[in-house]
Parts: sequence; C-alpha cells; structure tokens
Amino acid sequence: MLGAHAVLVPPRRYCYQPHGGPASHICTLRQLEYLADLAEQYSFGEVRVTHHQNVVLADVAQKDLHALWHQLKQQDLAARNQGLLTDVICCPGGDFCALANAKSIPIAESIQRQFPDQQELEDIGQMDVKISGCMNACGHHHVGNIGILGVDKKGEEFYQVSLGGSSKHDASLAKIMGPAFAQEEIPQVVAKLVSVYRDLRQEQETFVETYRRVGMEPFKEKVYAKAD
Repeated sequence: MLGAHAVLVPPRRYCYQPHGGPASHICTLRQLEYLADLAEQYSFGEVRVTHHQNVVLADVAQKDLHALWHQLKQQDLAARNQGLLTDVICCPGGDFCALANAKSIPIAESIQRQFPDQQELEDIGQMDVKISGCMNACGHHHVGNIGILGVDKKGEEFYQVSLGGSSKHDASLAKIMGPAFAQEEIPQVVAKLVSVYRDLRQEQETFVETYRRVGMEPFKEKVYAKAD
C-alpha cells in the first residue's frame, strides 16, 4: 500500500506508507534494510508498522515526497493499492504458527495474483479482505468485507468464507456464506464475489454497502452454482 497523509505540524509534513507489489506479505532482509535507510534519510529514523500490516514513515517533509516515492519505486515498494482488494491483511498462518489450521500467506498471494490490473482494482474500489489461519482470528477475518478462515477438515486445509464485516464506524461482524472451500478454489471464489458486487452495485457504493442492501443470497448463489 502506498499513500501520503498530511499531519498538522508546520511546516507541513506527511506520513508516507510504502508497500510492495503483489505477493508482498513477507519482507526480505534487503527490503527492511532499504526502508531503514530511507527512514534515516527522510523520517528522522522512525518507522512504524500498522495493524493493516503496512509500514509508515511518519514524518516526511512535503518537498521530499516525490524523491522518496521514486526511491521506493526502484525497489518495487510503491504499489498503489491502499485500501484496495490486494491490500490484504493476513496472519502468519500454518507457515509460521503452530496454532494455525491452515496456511494464510499463500491465500493472500493467490488473491493478489488473481487481480494484477491496477485499473481493475481502482474500479472495484475500497475492499477489506482479511485472512486468519484459525479461530484465534489474528487476521481479523470476522470484520473483513470478505473474511477467510482456515479450517481443518479431516486433516485437510479448507477455507470458510464470510461476508459483510467491517471494523469502521459502521462496525459489523461478517456472516458465514456456506461450506468451506479448498485452497485452490479461493481465488475464483473471490473473483465471483467481486463480479456479483460489480453487477449489483449502485453509484459510489462499496462492496459492504452493496452486501448490506442486497443480502447474502446473490453472492451465495453465484459462488455455489453448479457448472453446466
């Protein structure tokens, strides 16, 4: 995720939030060292990590924004996906956590690969996708517009999908859509959910607003429809 936000400290300074491109849920040592160098240069050596799993350089002068952006772009850390479908929140999952029922990071990466086009992402608009590898819910799947929960079915990794959650001022808990899916099915499940949203949305309506207006059924019908 990439964005600049003004803060009320004259002369005007900015929070700058860099994020890598697709499949960027694991930072490399080289990327971390590069961000540390940029923080020393532009942000008084200060770096913050948000609960959205993005990095913040918290005190960047306005005049330095373009130079900082250019340096981030050179290292593929300048994706414009703030708040969009590919700005996924996920827990470490089965790759790193002994509590997990299923992997989370590969699911996030597969969703990112499903939507590589920036113009399409911007047309889809604001979307919160959150993934947890178990019921401890470290990925906050229960408040995702689309929430994905890893579950164990007879020793196999499956994923339960929920819709309609929000952690904003209009907070709500997501509702389970139906039976869980295999890992390889998830990208197409998300694509179908997005397709229904784009077909049914009204002007300027977000995914969660459309869901609240039309309910679960149109999404469920599309996702669980049997192939002819």
